[in-house]
Amino acid sequence: MKKLPRAEQQKIAKQYGFDLSVLTEKPTKTTKLPGEETDIDPTDPLQPMERFDEQLKSDEEEKDPTVPERYGMKLFDSTISTFAPVGNVPVPDTYILGPDDELLVQVYGKQTAEETVTVNRDGSLHIPGFSPVQVAGLSFAKAKALISSRLSAENIGVEVAISMGKLRTINVFVAGEAKFPGSYTVSALSTVTQALFVAGGVSDIGSLREISIKRAGAEVAQFDLYSLLLRGDSTQDVHLRHGDVIFVAPVKAMAEVAGEVQRPALYEVKAGESVRQLVEMAGGSKAGAFPRSVVLERFNELNVRTLLNLDLTKTADQQVLVKSGDVLRIGLTSKRVENIVTMAGAVVRPGQYAWFPGIKVSNLLNSLWSDLHLTVDLDYALVVRETSELGELKVVQFNLGKAITHPESADNLNLSARDLILIFHHGEETYARPELDQYLFTKLKKQYPERQLFAKTEPELDEKAPLPFVLDVANLSTQAFSILSEKVVEPVRKPGIKPELPKVPQKAEHQAYLKFLLNDLFKQLYFDAQALKLSAHLTRTELLYPLLQKLKQQAKFNSATQLVTVQGEVKVPGEYPLVENATVAELLIAAGGLNDSAYLERAEITRSVSQSEVQSGLRIQHIAVNLTDVLQGAAKQPVFSRDRLTVFAVPDWNIERTIRISGQVKFPGTYAIQQGEKLSQVLARAGGLTNDAFAAGTIFTRQQIREQESMQLSKLMQQLRSDIAAKNLSAEEETAQTKPEDAIMMIAEIEKARPIGRLVIDLNAVLKADPDFDMLVEEGDELYVPYNQTTVSVVGEVQHASSHRFRSGMSVDDYLQLAGGYRKRADDERVYVIRADGSVFVPNRGSWFEVSTQTLLPGDTIVVPLDTDYTTRLSLWTKVTSIISQSVVALAAVNNITN
Repeated sequence: MKKLPRAEQQKIAKQYGFDLSVLTEKPTKTTKLPGEETDIDPTDPLQPMERFDEQLKSDEEEKDPTVPERYGMKLFDSTISTFAPVGNVPVPDTYILGPDDELLVQVYGKQTAEETVTVNRDGSLHIPGFSPVQVAGLSFAKAKALISSRLSAENIGVEVAISMGKLRTINVFVAGEAKFPGSYTVSALSTVTQALFVAGGVSDIGSLREISIKRAGAEVAQFDLYSLLLRGDSTQDVHLRHGDVIFVAPVKAMAEVAGEVQRPALYEVKAGESVRQLVEMAGGSKAGAFPRSVVLERFNELNVRTLLNLDLTKTADQQVLVKSGDVLRIGLTSKRVENIVTMAGAVVRPGQYAWFPGIKVSNLLNSLWSDLHLTVDLDYALVVRETSELGELKVVQFNLGKAITHPESADNLNLSARDLILIFHHGEETYARPELDQYLFTKLKKQYPERQLFAKTEPELDEKAPLPFVLDVANLSTQAFSILSEKVVEPVRKPGIKPELPKVPQKAEHQAYLKFLLNDLFKQLYFDAQALKLSAHLTRTELLYPLLQKLKQQAKFNSATQLVTVQGEVKVPGEYPLVENATVAELLIAAGGLNDSAYLERAEITRSVSQSEVQSGLRIQHIAVNLTDVLQGAAKQPVFSRDRLTVFAVPDWNIERTIRISGQVKFPGTYAIQQGEKLSQVLARAGGLTNDAFAAGTIFTRQQIREQESMQLSKLMQQLRSDIAAKNLSAEEETAQTKPEDAIMMIAEIEKARPIGRLVIDLNAVLKADPDFDMLVEEGDELYVPYNQTTVSVVGEVQHASSHRFRSGMSVDDYLQLAGGYRKRADDERVYVIRADGSVFVPNRGSWFEVSTQTLLPGDTIVVPLDTDYTTRLSLWTKVTSIISQSVVALAAVNNITN
């Protein structure tokens, strides 16, 4: 109405018969409260509540989260209250009129009039043109009937319509344990609850259940706010009259309800109320509550806390009376489910299923195509069964493919309640592995949002930004399992508190928590629904890990661990559970089968045998096993606890050994070799050399030689660093010829050289199968035969390193002159020549490698080294020059040949 134009307001007011002054008049002001600087509207309960709104907020901030809240106190919290003033609500017919009430009287008929009249202090109502009417003390309905009959009698032919205008205000006093006790002016229609809202509710020690209304010194009503809050019963919420006193008594007794109830809190209790009523106050127990074992904590006669065990399914325990200070704790029902069968692993729908008598494996898995993943191992599956109430386990192995395709076979096992069926992927295969990686990555980011966790695929950060965790999400689960068995300090986990990681570098911290996450997943793997879904992404070893840990834990004193081990030439070596009536054949199936390289004539079981009482310790027994007989069923070799089966490889087995031949041979390529085969034989298989082949420049490399040269170079660099450090420590600053930073830079340049493992061979002699030059080939050997060469190269400390056409009769000095001669730092006494075949000789000074002649040949490389004495007096530099020369021989030759 206030937002409408004035003309529209007058039109609506005339139509509905009310005074527009109601919209503009200011309400009566009451006396200021102590310490209050502004006036308040006594008819608006929201405005008085603003005076303690800040206090409520400060109280909320100071609350201890471990202390239970008192039920009902939030009703008066101004931050969430929807309480509204009662000045403009419809007036019921039972409303008792009194002085200052306004009535809107409309007269229509042969005479029309509209008047707003007020009840006088003497209770009379004066309507212009009519005699006074006494209405004080009458209900609104009776007053309307009296006024209508009186006016109609005094003026025949008129009709009267009467409605309430502005209501009078009354004074009430709120006393006792109210938030702000005192005298308040409220609307005449106000009830007890509205008056409590005006006073800010009850204090921390005020009672919500013992609120009395006193009128003229006598108690006229008793109000229990729980009746309104818990049952919606407002019959006790009476309307107030002028001069009423609302008294809030101190709370007498309170009890707490904690645990699995709908509304855990502190509740005010009265004498004679039982545990059942207390649970009803808390909204009843949750569906997951366990009422058969409820704990009641209370003070005994000696004022010492004691505990009572109650079974709330029994009437007698429900009728136990509640006392002040009681704490009723209702626990959670176990998450373990009775009469279930659990499936985990390489199935399309892993999870928990209902058990019934006579259920078999085929009842749960009846289709190879729709119920299993394509990577499933149909030969190996396990049923894990509890054998006692203590949770001891036994493991039964069966053939999954036969159980599904041949339901009548013995592999279609009868299942017991709480059985666990483990279905595995073939070998170490898995299914949709990125989903498991993403699960772990999301857990990490959620647990530590303040830590910057990024996948490698995300954009790179600024180099100046704090170092984040950069995780290889594509391989996160594999990393986690690889460190699970390592000795990493695990974070301490407490309920509701974030685990505290050890004070270690970021990488170790990340690994520790990653291990913790995966271990936590494994602990729930066979029971939790979410974890069971993730079980389809686990490998064989990972899916078995929780079972193996359980079997290790249940091993008791003088009771062997029900585990066996298989190693060697099997698909998945490792530990496996010992199944009933286990044999070597079943153990091989568990390990995914044999590799192609397995030696079938002999395997070995290592068994620990207890000694007699006279001797101490264990005796190791070795048992030979013929795997051919085992696989054909001719022999059933049993295995026992802690047995170790070793499957050997066929001697010299390596069908993938190869040698690579390239260059000028008739059939270049990669050739498979066998044990004892010689290089001449492989070259014969390659068709021999072409007409353009340069046999003298053949490059032959071997991995074993490359590794040896790398080790020699590494040792030399270590020795060189030590000598440089000693040299700089002992030499005076003015006499030192090499600065430490220069020496370090030189070492860094030397370390860039990478040996290629070249072996000097005489290819022509090899082709003739000369036993003095022919040799056995090895895995990874490489042979390169270049084109015919007609050049001689000059490298090193010369004016212009270059290649020149070979001319018979020219000497080393002739080619050096063609290269411009020596540079200033050249060591002219150590000039050497690298042959195309990799051999080296020093002209006129005896060679490093035995050669037949010192005459230059096509493809030779003349090397002029650096004068190490020019740079430093360290004698070790001579050794450096030697080793580097050996390591770059092949590179120089290759460059010369290919150029």
